Amino acid sequence: MVQKKEKYLSFAVCMGDMVSLVVAFILANWIWLDLYRGMDEVNYDNIGILLATFMFVFFLFSLNRYFLKRSNVEELMNMIKNTLLLAAISTLILFITKNFDSMNRGVFACTLIFYAALGFGIRVLLKKILRKYFRKNMPKMLLVTTSDRAESIIRSLNSNYDLDSRVGAVVLIDEDKVGTKIENIPVVASFHDMLDYTKKGVVDEVFIHVSYDTGRSLKPIIEEFEKMGVTVHININVLDGFDEFNKSINMLGSYPVVSFATKFFDSEKMVVKRVMDIVGGLVGCMITLIAALILLPVIKIESPGPLFFKQKRVGKNGRYFYIYKFRSMYVDAEARKKELMSQNEMKGLMFKMKDDPRITKVGKFIRATSIDELPQFFNVLKGDMSLVGTRPPTVDEFKQYEMYHKRRLSIKPGITGMWQVSGRSDIEDFEEVVRLDLYYIDNWSLALDVKILCKTVAVVFGKVGSR
Repeated sequence: MVQKKEKYLSFAVCMGDMVSLVVAFILANWIWLDLYRGMDEVNYDNIGILLATFMFVFFLFSLNRYFLKRSNVEELMNMIKNTLLLAAISTLILFITKNFDSMNRGVFACTLIFYAALGFGIRVLLKKILRKYFRKNMPKMLLVTTSDRAESIIRSLNSNYDLDSRVGAVVLIDEDKVGTKIENIPVVASFHDMLDYTKKGVVDEVFIHVSYDTGRSLKPIIEEFEKMGVTVHININVLDGFDEFNKSINMLGSYPVVSFATKFFDSEKMVVKRVMDIVGGLVGCMITLIAALILLPVIKIESPGPLFFKQKRVGKNGRYFYIYKFRSMYVDAEARKKELMSQNEMKGLMFKMKDDPRITKVGKFIRATSIDELPQFFNVLKGDMSLVGTRPPTVDEFKQYEMYHKRRLSIKPGITGMWQVSGRSDIEDFEEVVRLDLYYIDNWSLALDVKILCKTVAVVFGKVGSR
């Protein structure tokens, strides 16, 4: 129910912003070209590019989240952020599509200014209308609970405008406090007369939040509410004490279940992430093939053997896959690794060594420039990896993992990630790699992926932390 309402809110904000952009563009053309420049003709050719960019920014960066909870100042800052992103990305697209010359600079600047002002005004007005509508039309819910729980429950429910119900009356089953108020909500009945109150009063829903060993004692009461056609919600007692966990109510077949996860990922955004992987994978594979033609003779002349290095790695939730790289070491590198373990400079389960004798001269160059990583785009295209994710461990590393280490494998491994753009080889503690990977998982968003990809470009060209 809440998710459905969030979709409606998102749609309303999207339509309001889109109308603001169209009006801003038309107004900018009229004021700048007609009134200021005295031109009879106006140019509306680029409105399609602006609208397409707007949709990309709106859905990729999720700028509509917590819409009803934001203050006017927060809304203004959100709108400015939206406008700046729109300006940056639309400028890039106009350059790529060679349409920037056809976009009048004055019209473009005025459009952004008018869009920010109109968008902010429409959002504030929309927020007032929606809040008033929700207050008026929100179902009247009767809370059935105990005196020690009532205050915190009412605060939690009534502080969120985007919930489907607000507490309108309270029933305390452990004390008779009829006539008093809790958080300005009247206590209307006790355990013995709550059914009579429900029958005579205005009650759309009942929320029963009590401590109990089983739900059997509540069954007769729920049946009575059902006879009156009232929707009943019951707290899940098994969840008491699990407030800090991420939870979701789902159905497995015909069984209602509570799902726990460190992070619940939006399925729609994961589809977008996969589309980004496919597009990036295709481009990366073409670059890899060109690089392969150049590197093939160079690598083989210095060190006879295969062009590609294939190694078994561990991916999402323990799945095994083979990772591909351009070979940067001599063919006996894996066998010689045991001899060099005493010189490992990495604290923990990873192996890193400065001036590793197993690396060829060509290998040092392609590692420093990250060219050796290019074949991993084939892993991305296959679905074993993502463009952005966590570092895939070797099988030997994985077998030594502590339990909490495995959480870094709860998403697909990536070609790049938090630790790669935070120092790469300069990081000498495996626990720091784990910390960065878990930060990425806990804070994942499409915007974070884009940010990491941009940072990766800077890191690669700057040769930061590369060995």
